[in-house]
Amino acid sequence: MRILQANRLVLAVGLIAVITGCNQPDFPKYTDLGSLRLLTIIADKPEANPGDTVIFTPVLSDLNGQGRTIQYSVQGCIDPGVGNGVNPGCPNPDVSSMQSGTVALLPGNNNTYTGPVASFSLTMPDDTRMFANRSAADQYNGVAYLVFYSISIPDGPAVNSFLRVIVSTSSKTQKNQNPVITSVDLNDVPITGEFPMPGSTAPFRVIDPTSSAETYQILTRDGSFTTHNEELITTWFVTDGLFDSSRTIGNSENSWKPPASKPVNRGIAILVVTRDGRGGSAYQKIEMN
Repeated sequence: MRILQANRLVLAVGLIAVITGCNQPDFPKYTDLGSLRLLTIIADKPEANPGDTVIFTPVLSDLNGQGRTIQYSVQGCIDPGVGNGVNPGCPNPDVSSMQSGTVALLPGNNNTYTGPVASFSLTMPDDTRMFANRSAADQYNGVAYLVFYSISIPDGPAVNSFLRVIVSTSSKTQKNQNPVITSVDLNDVPITGEFPMPGSTAPFRVIDPTSSAETYQILTRDGSFTTHNEELITTWFVTDGLFDSSRTIGNSENSWKPPASKPVNRGIAILVVTRDGRGGSAYQKIEMN
């Protein structure tokens, strides 16, 4: 399964994922958590210097209920031109980036697994390789390094994804940072720990500090700068029930309709992923019982 994203986010730094529009007919297919899913990958440096080591943390969901071991593989390369229409791929992956292994997904208290798995790290190419034949604007704004991550289980298809890390010149001191999720609120009250399932439609909201939406500059070909502001977009994933919207902007409210009855022998998990459109992302999970 390839994870694709809306055009605006495809051109930015970040996990490429299918992002459906709000209230679209296929929304439940995307945001409902069921079989093995890769929800996001958090890079500790969404914008890095040449030669930096970047740590990546995949966030998965699996409602298998019994716990199981999955296989993963990693490879990376300098973007061969995906932003210009080239099919995603690494024709000549960096040998040092190629990794593989297994991670165990434990069923947890609610017979589900939703959360982070083992991190992996990659070292970005040095400036000689990264910026070969690149303009000063390209070096300042950054060149994309593609990271492909694939997971699979013996009895099912592989789940394939890729994300971009922007590598910009070391002289650029203001690098993009991941947004921060302060809390997920229910009825404007921060949720702490597991909580009882609401009996009727309930309003949820993701709270991000104002500083999470960064102001940044782009260097143009003529040497001038243009100023832009990030817009934080949150995607809502849930094991049961239905949200009004697949995505919300900023701290917008999102109403959740509970299922007709509680799931048997497990709770309900909600996971939110907030992205800044430039590769920065954050997640938080809440659980109902």
